[in-house]
Amino acid sequence: MAATTQKKYEDRIPEHQREAMESKAPIRALALFESIRREGAHELNRPASALALSGLTAGLAIGFSVLSEALLRTHLPDAPWRPLIENLGYSVGFVLVILGQLQLFTENTITAVCPVLDEPRPRVFASLARLWSLVLVTNLIGAAAFGWVLHAGTIYEPELRAAVVALSDHATSYGWWETAVRGIGAGWLIAALVWVKPNARNSELFLIVLVTYLIALADFSHVVAGTTEAAVMVYSGGMSVAAALGGFVLPALVGNILGGTVFFTLLTYAQIRSELVGDPAPERARRR
Repeated sequence: MAATTQKKYEDRIPEHQREAMESKAPIRALALFESIRREGAHELNRPASALALSGLTAGLAIGFSVLSEALLRTHLPDAPWRPLIENLGYSVGFVLVILGQLQLFTENTITAVCPVLDEPRPRVFASLARLWSLVLVTNLIGAAAFGWVLHAGTIYEPELRAAVVALSDHATSYGWWETAVRGIGAGWLIAALVWVKPNARNSELFLIVLVTYLIALADFSHVVAGTTEAAVMVYSGGMSVAAALGGFVLPALVGNILGGTVFFTLLTYAQIRSELVGDPAPERARRR
């Protein structure tokens, strides 16, 4: 009965209007997974040099989140509502990285993992390990380099320097376990951002700002952006290299992986597993 009714109304709608209507329909979960899987498969096969340069650029670009947040702080009065405004600056680096299609490690906790879930073979796991190691290392190098730029470039601007150090000190002040838990929140939200983005269409900018603003407002720990802040603390003498790596970078990394891969990607994959299992073998072959 429902199919007959649907057919009756479809016959009355001109073809060009049906196409417009379908183009506005949201992408379903299985199609979302396939879209992200294809993107991840492409990333897994990119040359190491391209991944490394993209990862380094992303690490540098994400540092603008810290700079933008500090600039807003210097121009706002010290009032209870100030964090509601200054945390918008945190979104700047993520907008540059995500819309610029640069390699960010926390995005790869879902994008590059989807091909592994679809084809869990040693070769694919090896490709994932290669991608993760290259992107993570270059992200952290770029973020640490931008931290040095912030440290050196704000020497002659006392107010901006104070804001950068204060923000960095706050971001790295949590204990190991609390940083890891806060990292779970950041990892989950970035993975959710990647998952929702295909349905955002012309609202990608708003979506990126909204999600990353929430990360900043909730004081969640992002391993790459936080490395810029940890580097600032090291260069300013407020933290040792060992404390920065072991007390912030490592727990934030663990939390981001747990939040992005385990608590979001695997659970999301589980909900569409029955559909994937039901795919005919020829269809799955065509998808690859």
